[in-house]
Amino acid sequence: MHNIITPLRHAIERTAWYPKRHSYRVLFWREITPLAVPILFENMCVLLMGVLSTFLVSWLGKEAMAGVGLADSFNMVVIAFFAAVDLGTTVVVAFSLGKLDPKRARAAARQSLALMTVASVLLALGIEFCGQSIINVIAGSADPVVKALALTYLRITVWSYPAAAIALIGSGALRGAGNTKIPMLINGGMNILNIIISTVLIYGCFSWHGLGFIGAGLGLTISRYIGAAAVIYVLMIGFNPALKISLRSYFTPFNTNILMEVLGIGIPASIESVLFNGGKLLTQVFVAGMGTNVIAGNFIAFSIASLINLPGNALGSAATIIVGTRLGKRQIGQAERQLKHIFWLSTLGLCAISWLSAPLAGLLAEFYTREEDVIQVVKILVWLNAAFMPIWAASWVLPAGLKGARDARFTMWISLLGMWGCRIVAGYILGIVLGFGVVGIWLGMFLDWAVRGAFFYWRLVSGRWLWKYTKPGAAH
Repeated sequence: MHNIITPLRHAIERTAWYPKRHSYRVLFWREITPLAVPILFENMCVLLMGVLSTFLVSWLGKEAMAGVGLADSFNMVVIAFFAAVDLGTTVVVAFSLGKLDPKRARAAARQSLALMTVASVLLALGIEFCGQSIINVIAGSADPVVKALALTYLRITVWSYPAAAIALIGSGALRGAGNTKIPMLINGGMNILNIIISTVLIYGCFSWHGLGFIGAGLGLTISRYIGAAAVIYVLMIGFNPALKISLRSYFTPFNTNILMEVLGIGIPASIESVLFNGGKLLTQVFVAGMGTNVIAGNFIAFSIASLINLPGNALGSAATIIVGTRLGKRQIGQAERQLKHIFWLSTLGLCAISWLSAPLAGLLAEFYTREEDVIQVVKILVWLNAAFMPIWAASWVLPAGLKGARDARFTMWISLLGMWGCRIVAGYILGIVLGFGVVGIWLGMFLDWAVRGAFFYWRLVSGRWLWKYTKPGAAH
């Protein structure tokens, strides 16, 4: 053992990290942890809402679970659009407060909320009328029972979009102001309410027998509106003084300059998110023809992988805020140093978590279902996910930091290249043409990670992501 430990210690002491280890420790405890830990719990609550909702539905049969999975694959495209504008709001709020300009930060939050509320209502109306066509496209040759259940779930949850937009963008504004605890508490409460309301609506209580499958969609929708009301209330009373927004101010005219600054980040990010998640939706179409057990197994494996990736997503969100705030203060060297540290921290942490979780894949799958054919699909996919985890942070955490530097256009093009040039093409060839099935679809996804990660890492080390701040007169 001594022969192994001594060379390892000497190797660590020769790294560039070792002489700066004390300053990195201070960075971790004073900046990264206060931001990332509440975001981690918030994301965990959001994800657990989906996991526990799936668990509640799973007892209604694998057809019900597959129906929710197909409808949610479309819902995630829409939520990704809201999350992209949320990102633009977070960056502009963080940058404005870094420059000690709270008035601009409030205007960015207010206008984003007003604009996206209107957009989400129009989107919900459009999807309500086109629901059958949407399900026919994404469900492909799936069982007619599954398609009918998916349509029912979609038509209920589509009316939660305005609430989801308000909750996401309001929480993003609070995070940009450095307040990550309130969004965590709001999302935590919203998820607890969702489980309670959904359980009662699905299975009933006392002498009432419940609404069955319909209750799952209603529970999610009601809890989102309660969360949206909480966000509006927190902003209205000025719990965070830098972001006190009265109800009357939402009806004042837009400031085009501020809105364009938000949308300058939000539009490229939303194009990236919508087309990226649209690509993911297309891969679901590939999977839809592989049988109900594969649809359900694929959905469960994605759910487990999302749980494993939670710390990485939290660190990515922290990187966006830290980079945006540092650059608002013109601390370019600190922004670069901290993004690199967060990247390596997330890479090492996620590898450890995924490699420890892979042997438990079967046990985790049993939480969702007792169907042996579905569990077998989940085990294979979770092991594959663990094998490729070392490249995950480069493809997901790094672009989050780059967006904090308002380098959203570059991340958009690279993400679209990875999705449509690798994941779709390689997934189709491997999964459909060569007959590898759902494993081939996931191998196409890992190729996407590798290509994206290579470009984003090059962007980081080249320093080109800071071009807006290193040219004369930049970002003032």
